[in-house]
Amino acid sequence: LCEAAIPLESDFKTTGEAIRTVKAGEVIELLEGPKKETYPPGLRVKCKTTTADAATGWLTVQDKAGTKYAEADNRYYNCVSSVAMTDSKDIKDCKVVRKLAVGELFLVDEEPHQVEGAGIFRVKAKAIKDDAEGWVTTKGNAGTVYAEPSGKHYSVLVAAPLTQKFSSADSGEVVKELSVGDAVMVLEGPKEEVYPAETRVKGKALSDGTVGGISLS
Repeated sequence: LCEAAIPLESDFKTTGEAIRTVKAGEVIELLEGPKKETYPPGLRVKCKTTTADAATGWLTVQDKAGTKYAEADNRYYNCVSSVAMTDSKDIKDCKVVRKLAVGELFLVDEEPHQVEGAGIFRVKAKAIKDDAEGWVTTKGNAGTVYAEPSGKHYSVLVAAPLTQKFSSADSGEVVKELSVGDAVMVLEGPKEEVYPAETRVKGKALSDGTVGGISLS
C-alpha cells in the first residue's frame, strides 16, 4: 500500500522513464525485490550564464544515470592580450572593426588557420559582448598569444535548471531554466556528487495492471 505518491518507472533501475505516478492509497503487488541499488557519482558545477543577466548557480553536468547535461566547449576563446578584430582575413587589406580587450570572449566555428607567408594564426570570430563579427589573430609571428580556448565554458546539451545549492536533492530555488545551446562559465568544479543507495522493487499496480520499478527509499 503506497503511503505517498511515487513514480512508477519503466525499468527496475531508476534510469527508466516514469510510466505514471502511483497515488497514495494504491495497492502494489510485489513481483521482484526489494534490492539495494547504488549509483556512480554525478558531476555538478557552479557557473554563471554568458547572457546579460549573468545568472549564477549550480548545474548538473552528469547525473547518476550517466546522462550528460553539459560539456566543455572549446569554441569559446578568451583574449589574453588586447587584439584587433578586422573585417577581412588579409591583414594587409583590412579595416579594424574594433579592439577586443583582455579577458573578452569570442566564439569561433573552426580552429585558427595559419596565414601563408605571414606566420600568424587567424580565425573568424563573433564577440560575445556585442555580436561583432570579424577576423582575429590568435597567435603572432613572434609567438605572442593573443587569444586561446577558454577551458571554462560549457554548452548545455539537455535542458536543465540552474539552482541555488550544490545538492541536487536539496537544490533550493531555481535561479534560471537553461535551454539546449545555452553557454555558461564555470566558477567552481566540476565536483562529484555522491548519491545514496536506494531500495527498489518491481511491482504491479492492481488498479490497472501497470508494471514497473518503484523506489522505497
